[in-house]
Amino acid sequence: MMKLVGFPFPEGGFSRNGRLMKRLCQQHRSLSSFLPSVLGSSRRGSFRRMSSPEAKDPFCQAKLAIDELIRRYNSQLSMCESVRRWRTLPTAPRRDPGDVQFTLMCYNILAQDLLEMHGDLYDRHDSVALSWPHRYDRLMAEINLVRPDILCLQELQDDHREQFSNGLANFNYGVLYKKRTGDKPDGCAIFFRRDLFELVDYQDVEYYQPSVKLLDRENVALIAKLQVKGNPTQRLVVATTHLLYNPRRQDVRLAQVQVLLAELDRLAFSGRFANGTPKYTPSIVCGDFNLQPYSAPYMLMTTGYLQYDTLSAKTLEPHGPGSPLGRVLLPPSLGITDDCRHENLTDRANQDDIRATRLYNSQCRQPRPPQTGEPTEPFCQGTLRHHLKYASAYRHNIGEGNQEASTFQRDWITVDYLFYSKHQHTGGKAFTESDLKLVSVYGLPTVRQAREIYAIPNMYFGSDHFALAGRFLLKPAGTATAAKPTSEESKL
Repeated sequence: MMKLVGFPFPEGGFSRNGRLMKRLCQQHRSLSSFLPSVLGSSRRGSFRRMSSPEAKDPFCQAKLAIDELIRRYNSQLSMCESVRRWRTLPTAPRRDPGDVQFTLMCYNILAQDLLEMHGDLYDRHDSVALSWPHRYDRLMAEINLVRPDILCLQELQDDHREQFSNGLANFNYGVLYKKRTGDKPDGCAIFFRRDLFELVDYQDVEYYQPSVKLLDRENVALIAKLQVKGNPTQRLVVATTHLLYNPRRQDVRLAQVQVLLAELDRLAFSGRFANGTPKYTPSIVCGDFNLQPYSAPYMLMTTGYLQYDTLSAKTLEPHGPGSPLGRVLLPPSLGITDDCRHENLTDRANQDDIRATRLYNSQCRQPRPPQTGEPTEPFCQGTLRHHLKYASAYRHNIGEGNQEASTFQRDWITVDYLFYSKHQHTGGKAFTESDLKLVSVYGLPTVRQAREIYAIPNMYFGSDHFALAGRFLLKPAGTATAAKPTSEESKL
């Protein structure tokens, strides 16, 4: 059986009910406080109906409820052991001298305040699995199991930051954090091992932009530029984000992705090729995007091109309800072009200054620089493109009967992603492979497998999302080889 560091239950599982009862009672301080919690789950329908005469006895009810927890836990553990394994890619490169191998983990950990604020969403869950002490134990157990060199979190509650930092002290992490704007209790965080990486630069991104129609939500992103300790030529840009949830507002998510890509273009820019084409530091973008594979924003991320003007407004479907979205997505006054770049930075030759952007940030409290003269770059032409060349680390398996799932939203679906810059655009239709290589991924369950474990969070999994993780090689700068462009890349 897999050993879990920090796992709160006996390594032998739940075969010893007495030890399980002891652990649960310790968590709930006393049996008198534990029984109502377990029995409350049964009354809400979380457990099978118990109709025998013996079931009228509270202790008998508790035993039956615990037996059900045991059954579910065994199913959850079985799924974890068979599915949540590292899977090496058939095309994984060998590790050469000078390569740096690292593991990146991405996890929406479900802020406890949000869980309690929206308790109706968890009515059918085992209430004993919803307490923060239990969930924190399970979250830490999985993080310790994966042992990431870079950890990207979404929904990290502001008043839980110190607890997480203390719980992960043995990793010697440096920490960046960006709380959602407004009165939201949570935000995004990037943890990185200080014995492996040094922080070069970072930027927090606020998607709320005053007076911009599609950017009126309080979601955020966080971007860090890192360099390998002892080798400043080996650099990596890491970004994590949590986009708007509302399933009916794909247009808002597309606008948020355009802002994110512009900031990534700014932070990852590293110079130009001889023909003038921009060079970029390898990058990884991960988080809870709240959109499904092959939707419009996903296609922009992975193909570098999207024609959106003919798509239905809000849903961005080719033949969706309502009128077309039209050509205006973000106003030219924001200074972000259809190439997903900041207008004032398109002709740069070296690293830029944040003051060249027109994005509002509540921490800077500076007025947005005014637009001067007529726009010289493409705006509002109905198409978006970029040159950052992202690929998804996961396959998704759409339409194959074994689609991967990262969370439950009316059904098991994928909304969490780990994108990495697989290629570097070198001009025209030419591409090279990036210095960043994906070696293996931490397996996700299929929809069918996820249905067998009932619901998350539960006694084994601490969040309502499954964690993503990838193992990468970062090769010395300039060792990339030519790559054949795909049909989508040919549009650039």
